[in-house]
Amino acid sequence: MKYFVSSDIHGFYKEWQKALRNKGYDKNNPNHSIVLCGDILDRGRQPKQIINYILRNKEKIILVRGNHEDLMQEMINRNEAYWHDLSNGTARTIVDLCPEWEVTRFDLKEIAKETRLQEVLDSFVDYFETDHYVFVHGWIPTKGSEQKYDKNWRNAGKERWEAARWANPVEMYKNRIFEPNKTIVCGHWHCSSFWHEEDPIRYKEYGEGANYKPYIKTEVMAIDACTALSGKVNCVVIEDTKCKDNNKQ
Repeated sequence: MKYFVSSDIHGFYKEWQKALRNKGYDKNNPNHSIVLCGDILDRGRQPKQIINYILRNKEKIILVRGNHEDLMQEMINRNEAYWHDLSNGTARTIVDLCPEWEVTRFDLKEIAKETRLQEVLDSFVDYFETDHYVFVHGWIPTKGSEQKYDKNWRNAGKERWEAARWANPVEMYKNRIFEPNKTIVCGHWHCSSFWHEEDPIRYKEYGEGANYKPYIKTEVMAIDACTALSGKVNCVVIEDTKCKDNNKQ
């Protein structure tokens, strides 16, 4: 199977589709599948197009939950936008999905149902795994706050998975928290941070001199292109066999 993997597309539908086309994705090819490593909405202004595309092609797409999916679900559940929902673009996504509603009077649960946003949110899993790769958003869960490898991470509970989605992959990589004999494919943290950490003279973390291309090593594949700044979505193509047992929400 060929997996066309992106992460943190953050509402930038056109950029995501361009990345898929450039890598040769063919929705009619039974050997092609898409993996999205979380944070599919917020910040970009095309959430409706992303949701509609996922719903039309859901048998071809694997959705790995990100911290922005958690933020969205929390806002929907409380039916109220907090300040961080505004600063993270979460509330803006709702307005873009349903612009005819008056912001001060909307019912978030109703909007999520009517726009089928909730249907998409319910389709996410904590991780996806193939024979040689583990796909997550931030990182795999560690042992509590110790940041040590936990061989039982697959069985982590809700709170530990939520914490893992906020984890800094650069720090996890530096602490050498890896899954033996597999590569962790992650988003959440801009690739430029990995490149800057490796060679701070050659690469800047942001702005001119920043490298937003995928950072690929034996143990990690970081793919967040920081799309809101770079204007690009990364897409990597991975050929592998799906593991028999995969996380299901």
